[in-house]
Amino acid sequence: MGKGLEKLVHGASPTMIKVLNIVQKVAATDANILITGENGTGKELIALEIHNLSKRAGEMMISVDVGSIPETLFESEMFGHVKGAFTDARDDRKGKFELASGGTLFLDEIGNLSTHSQSKLLKTLQSRKIVRVGSNREIDIDIRLICATNCDLGRMVAEGRFREDLLYRVNTIMIEVPPLRDRVDDIPILANYFLKGYCEKYNKGPMKINTHALEKLANYHWPGNVRELQHSIEKAVIMSDSALLLPTDFEFKSSARSIPHHEMTLVEMERKMILESLKRHGNNLSAAASKLGITRQTLYNKLRKIERDPL
Repeated sequence: MGKGLEKLVHGASPTMIKVLNIVQKVAATDANILITGENGTGKELIALEIHNLSKRAGEMMISVDVGSIPETLFESEMFGHVKGAFTDARDDRKGKFELASGGTLFLDEIGNLSTHSQSKLLKTLQSRKIVRVGSNREIDIDIRLICATNCDLGRMVAEGRFREDLLYRVNTIMIEVPPLRDRVDDIPILANYFLKGYCEKYNKGPMKINTHALEKLANYHWPGNVRELQHSIEKAVIMSDSALLLPTDFEFKSSARSIPHHEMTLVEMERKMILESLKRHGNNLSAAASKLGITRQTLYNKLRKIERDPL
């Protein structure tokens, strides 16, 4: 979410109320949580809400996009290293587990971990101890673990791409965050929240979204979910010269509800979105990944798959 707007907006839709009820129940425990859902649904905000409602709220929540960490750096990033452990190790350095000790460790994109990294993570979760790279000394860690993914980990287990014992370890409680198209009642609430925030950010006077514009927002499919809605409101605030936002202030290039020529498969849709985004951003992986709501490493992995398995 945009800087200054990182807040979980409590919606009115039944699906989101159900999620928030689960959050309330699990927050007081130290149970490991797995948050699932499409990109842009706000999984990290759910994790932060759990942390803020927990007994660890006075400590830090350390967020790590594990999908963006190269495998060669995984141990150093997660477990730390000692001076001289490798060429660039000029000082002792704490890893994410140590930094989060006493608080919460949030691991995003956990489905992108390599098998080797999965084994290292599992060992640490079982022992609750880490060893810095280049050291033999065990260090006790005390964390509350929350993981998130947009992958089907059960299917990945069946395909041999994710360890079943690690899935059991991280999945004491699973929270599925619904896509925005399944929580239409929340769209006006979210839209007005973002509208107020961006009016303040860009020094605009009070603005409103008219009824027809809200209907247009409610009828759109939102493949990018809450993140896409947020970006749409931000763009409208920047570009509008009026205090009233109209349907014409919201232009969507495509909608998954209206696909030309033939009914596309999910694989075809994803491939089309990726290639179009790359073209729009001059093959800049970072820019395209940001627009698609995924990490650069995830986009790179998807491109490799497209090259291996052309349609």
